[in-house]
Amino acid sequence: MNNRRIALPKQTHALYAFRSIIILTAAFALASVGCTLVLVLRILITKSYRYMYLVWNLFLAWIPYALALGMIVLAAKARSKRKIKWLIILFGTLWLLFYPNAPYILTDFIHIIKAPPSVSNEISFISNSGILWYDIVLNSSFAFIGHLIGLVSLAFFHDLTRALYNRWIGWIIAIVATILGGYGIYLGRFARLNSWHIFTKPIPSIQMISGNLFNAKAMLFSFCFGFFIFLTYIVVYSFHKLRNKT
Repeated sequence: MNNRRIALPKQTHALYAFRSIIILTAAFALASVGCTLVLVLRILITKSYRYMYLVWNLFLAWIPYALALGMIVLAAKARSKRKIKWLIILFGTLWLLFYPNAPYILTDFIHIIKAPPSVSNEISFISNSGILWYDIVLNSSFAFIGHLIGLVSLAFFHDLTRALYNRWIGWIIAIVATILGGYGIYLGRFARLNSWHIFTKPIPSIQMISGNLFNAKAMLFSFCFGFFIFLTYIVVYSFHKLRNKT
């Protein structure tokens, strides 16, 4: 039996150098803490816990990133290409289930639209207009960081599939992921379906997923968000490839 480890392409090794992963993860962690501090400041000023769900949604955005890192580590340690492929299928499926949680935070702006914030008369140094702008910055911070974490996890997944197969398979995976990501956002926002429901409530979840698949509203919403995800991914992936050449 050949126990020699499969060598991923040199550019993949360069990208996933241990130091680079640590720096990138630390940057995302610092940004996440910064978002949380912006929320804490709002709570201290207004005594309102209105946007606490943003912390939970940002935590969910970290799950596909963690799964992508898991794929990288296991692929590097695997001793056969067949084993790597099975690991990618397993972790890739889990990644796909949780990935929509990252761009999902973009839809949280609906809460500002439906119920514009206001402050009590006791807070004299800030107006309703002022707290509205603050909330726009607050939601934008969480949405941007969460979406970016998801895009980077997609880039990791994209590169692994490209290394194992070829560039066309890699891009097909990326495009399918963005489309399904848009559909996942729809299911989360309108059908109120969570990623873990596929494990806790498998039959109802499958029925809900299949039942909305050809819904006109679902298709239009999924296409719009999927297209947006793909456009932003193109920028992130292009920067990532440019970095590999420097």
